[in-house]
Amino acid sequence: MQSEAVQIAPDDEDPLLALMQADEDDLLRLAQAGDEEAFGVILLKMDAPLRRFVRRLVGTSDAEDDIVQDVFIALYRNLNSVNPDRGLRPYLYRMVRNRTYDELRKQGRYRVYSLDDEPTDAYASFETIPDGREEPEEVAHWLLIQLEVREAIDRLPENQRQALILFAEEGLSYAEIAEAMNTNIGTIKSRLFHAKQSLRRLVRPEVLEALDAELR
Repeated sequence: MQSEAVQIAPDDEDPLLALMQADEDDLLRLAQAGDEEAFGVILLKMDAPLRRFVRRLVGTSDAEDDIVQDVFIALYRNLNSVNPDRGLRPYLYRMVRNRTYDELRKQGRYRVYSLDDEPTDAYASFETIPDGREEPEEVAHWLLIQLEVREAIDRLPENQRQALILFAEEGLSYAEIAEAMNTNIGTIKSRLFHAKQSLRRLVRPEVLEALDAELR
C-alpha cells in the first residue's frame, strides 16, 4: 500500500526527537514511504509494551525474545499491507496474541472461551498508579491491591483476561481491542462486562471499596 508523505519535524527541529514524539500510525506511514529511521523508532517505542503483553499472556518465558522478534520481522515483511487508519498498535498486539498461542499450544496451556452475551456495561480501569508524593506505606498498600487485582485477572477465562489486559493495562480503546482480538466492539464490551463481574467475586470486598473510592 502506498502512503502519502507525512512531515513530522519542522526544518529547525531535531528529526530523531520529533520521530520519538510522533504517533505510531504516523511513524508507520513514514516507514511505508521508505523512512528506515521511522521503522527503527517503531521498534524502540513498541518493544517494551509488546514484551509486557507477552509476559501477561504466557508468564516469564524463554520464548519472549523469539515472539517479539518474530512479530517485528513479520511487520517488516508485511509493512505495506498494514493500514495505518486501523492502527499499528492493534495490528502488533494481534500478531503477539497469535504468536503466543503457538507457544501456549507447545506448553499445552492453550484455552479460549467463547463469550457471545449482549454487552450491558463497560469496565473502568482497575490500573491505579500511586502518586509519587504519597507515603511509602500508602504506596505499598496500592501495590498490594494491584497485585491482588492482577492475580484475579489471571484467573479469568482467556478471552476476558486478554480484553481486560489490553483495556486496563495497555490502554487500548474498544475499537483497538476489537481489532487486536479480531472481533467486534459489542463482543469486547461483553467480555469486559463479564470480566468486571468476575473480578468482583474474585477480590476481597475491601479491595473493591478502595478501587471504587479511587475511581470516583
